Amino acid sequence: MSTISICRNPQPVSNSSTNAVDLLVLGAGWTYTFLPPLLHHHNITYQATTRDGRRIPGLLKGTIPFIFDPASDDPAPYRALPSAGAVLVVFPLKGRGQSTRLVEMYNGVHKKEAGRRRWIQLGSTGVWKGEGWLDRHSPVDLSSERAVAEEELLAILKRRACVLNLAGLWGGERHPRNWVSRVAKTKEDVKGKGALHLVHGEDVARAVVGCLEKWEEVGARRWIVCDLRSWDWWDLILGWADGRKDEGEGQNPEYEKWVLELMEEQRVRSLPRGKDRLGRCLDGREFWEKVAQVPRKTLLQ
Repeated sequence: MSTISICRNPQPVSNSSTNAVDLLVLGAGWTYTFLPPLLHHHNITYQATTRDGRRIPGLLKGTIPFIFDPASDDPAPYRALPSAGAVLVVFPLKGRGQSTRLVEMYNGVHKKEAGRRRWIQLGSTGVWKGEGWLDRHSPVDLSSERAVAEEELLAILKRRACVLNLAGLWGGERHPRNWVSRVAKTKEDVKGKGALHLVHGEDVARAVVGCLEKWEEVGARRWIVCDLRSWDWWDLILGWADGRKDEGEGQNPEYEKWVLELMEEQRVRSLPRGKDRLGRCLDGREFWEKVAQVPRKTLLQ
């Protein structure tokens, strides 16, 4: 077992929100469903919140009802939460002030470990705009309210915070082949599709645990978390076209015909296209190097 470098809490954990835990997950949704098996494997105690305190299908442990109100200074909702050595914020924080309010309200109620508590914010790689290769050192788009809130979190907590900007999330019933009819309804839509960047839910869970294990390597920074591949949408659309017809999804645009016509028009000899033709490409190597891991789930499996 790996040693997790967070503030360990000696109390045994149960479904009660009063017990201290190693990790508190704020906003348990689809991404959260991949976390518990790995947390159990690493002996990391945890608790999670949802807006209504519902039990998430497939998971044994219930959740705590919690709604973050950035305009409220009422400490009562935070008293219902356990003290945690690390906090994973899954729901998006937006604009100026929300990160500060959340941290101050939670730490104000749970003062004991406030000075050592680590905070991880999940975000999106959509905060990076532009063409060509982009990595975590590339400027983020500060017209994005999420990017502003993430920068604020890093500024107020410094080495006690990090931001994981996730590529397109997939896994289980969520598969990119089912996105084609939404993102490419016409030939012109297909023409405009360049690179697709993904990360599987299991690798998101591994990224979170990797942060806890290697905090000195990842703290005070934002990271690109992806599967280390820039997939070519044309290549994927062409490869999935027959499968989509077999699924009988209603209107089936002539994807094969469109891709072949576009290859001819743009003098593309083979797929996947070269990275110089894919527009925005993400370099996520540095994060996985820092946590001494590699992503395990890709579309090739």
